[in-house]
Amino acid sequence: MKKSLMALIISLCLVLTGCAAGTAETATDVSAYFSNRDLKGTWDESEAVTVVLTEDGAVIDGEGAQAEGNVLSITAAGTYLLSGVWTDGTVRVSVGDEDKVQIVLSGASVTSRSSAALLVENADKVFVTLAEGTENTLSNGGSFSADSDIDAAVFARDDIVFNGLGALTVESANHGIVGKDDVKFTGGSYTVNAQGRGIDANDSVRIYDGSFAVVSQKDAIRAKHDEADKGYILIVNGSFDLNAGGGAANGPAHTENMGFGRGQGRNNVHTSSDSESQKGIKASGDITILGGAFNIDTADDAIHSDGSVTVSGGTYAIATGDDALHADAALNITDGSLVISQSYEGLEGKNITMSGGHIRLKASDDGLNAAGGNDQSGYGRNDMFSSDGVSSILISGGTLIINADGDGIDSNGDLTVTGGSILVSGPTNSGNGALDCAGTAAITGGTLIAAGAVGMAENFDSGSAQVSVLVNLSGAAGTVTVTDENGNTVLSGDVEKQYQCVVISSPDLKVGETYTVSNGSASTQVTVTSTVMGGGNSFGGWQNPGGRGGFGGGRGDWRQPDDTQGTPPTAPEGQQPPEMPQGTPPADGTPPDGGADGTTGATPSFPGGQQQFPGGQMPGGMGGPGGGQRGH
Repeated sequence: MKKSLMALIISLCLVLTGCAAGTAETATDVSAYFSNRDLKGTWDESEAVTVVLTEDGAVIDGEGAQAEGNVLSITAAGTYLLSGVWTDGTVRVSVGDEDKVQIVLSGASVTSRSSAALLVENADKVFVTLAEGTENTLSNGGSFSADSDIDAAVFARDDIVFNGLGALTVESANHGIVGKDDVKFTGGSYTVNAQGRGIDANDSVRIYDGSFAVVSQKDAIRAKHDEADKGYILIVNGSFDLNAGGGAANGPAHTENMGFGRGQGRNNVHTSSDSESQKGIKASGDITILGGAFNIDTADDAIHSDGSVTVSGGTYAIATGDDALHADAALNITDGSLVISQSYEGLEGKNITMSGGHIRLKASDDGLNAAGGNDQSGYGRNDMFSSDGVSSILISGGTLIINADGDGIDSNGDLTVTGGSILVSGPTNSGNGALDCAGTAAITGGTLIAAGAVGMAENFDSGSAQVSVLVNLSGAAGTVTVTDENGNTVLSGDVEKQYQCVVISSPDLKVGETYTVSNGSASTQVTVTSTVMGGGNSFGGWQNPGGRGGFGGGRGDWRQPDDTQGTPPTAPEGQQPPEMPQGTPPADGTPPDGGADGTTGATPSFPGGQQQFPGGQMPGGMGGPGGGQRGH
């Protein structure tokens, strides 16, 4: 199954190339995951058994359905057209293992006071089709029997598919929709209010299209299975408004030991057991998102996989009390527009790869964190400077804007940059750095401005093919500009807070040339004498032309060159990390005025006809579609 899933990802990505983010090509072959009947959402009314629901039960015209007490039993394959209101009843499906049943809801409302409104006991597959232009409701009246495992307003022991062009509201005292096999959606509009999980499946959740507004106390959408090739989530397209656990404002408390680097550890008092999990989209298997529009506000991770996460398109507005995107294994971003206005850590995975897309994030800890193991937010890193040998970050394209109070980009293994446009507004405390890499740090392409505190400042390794300079320049929030000897702008970006040093890198920086790095009235000149120049420590000012900079890094011959310009900054004594902005994210996910990321101030950019963010507009004034390549 995983092989076919990857084939689907590749084929869809090829079709989606050049299309706007959030769209899916309906002509794409998705037969491995959605049958023709899954996608159609039509029926032959002349062959349907009509069922009119009433306060006293049901009026049935046709064979295959019987009403007895508060149960409408469907016992034969076929199509059943339901309308009317039933205030205390259950529609129960129990047919043969090879039988398919289609239930068409056309202005139907079913409530069960102590069980599921729709119960699928046995079938090959059940289709729930929403008639166009109709409003329908399936709800639980407030409790579930303790003597049964039925714990959702819609409960299916076999495959269930939702399609059509109507609307369905699901309300439940526990879970909203539960499927013990596959749960699929190919069309329709869904509102789910659940005290437990919103949508939950064992084998998979597969969404081809639809509109989803889910408010849940636990995970909004979840798939979980013990088998490796199951428990996955596939989203091709759709509109998603997800709120879990009361939103980011109700996130867990995070306590920090803000010492130097990894060795001090980070103590997150939150646990992620299923009983407490309040994530937006969660899977024990892989999560693959090819498109869609997502507004996610969660107390826990917004998107979380115990396997891998692949984002190949879509638009995302995310506020979370924990990680925005988390993968225990690989986190791959090839396209899409992501605005993360609030997070503990922005992107976390064992191996993070970004080859395209546009990401703007704010994190109270690390912006990007590559760390082996499960969701521990980088815990257990007892050797301050040793690589774990498995983690990695590779950035080859796209636009990445980070505002982080911890490390801006943190890899417990290697960090490789071959392309893209990167702007980091890093920590103001000297216990973290704008760049933090325990393995090999190499840059061969792209543009980078990484500003932060001087205490743990790092540069790339001396083996890097592209010029990278760590400059001691203190400044407040504002525009960092690099100009050549003729006054031409080579590189520019808007840093969002105070900093003491900045790493700059661009293909247009050349060995032997002199550049001015400035921010307002503060400036310094740098003559590039080697490909990698500059290191930093908590005392500031030291440079290492032959090796990688970094406090305690033990790399290269540390010395202070004679031509140091200006007065090197020093780390203020007792400096503490800044407090995060207070307030509750708006319920509709709309960022406050002043910026799409919820911050005020100028929008980062790379102007001047040199390296710049791609043309067009995206949330927060970032460059829009353009392949994520650096400008010339």
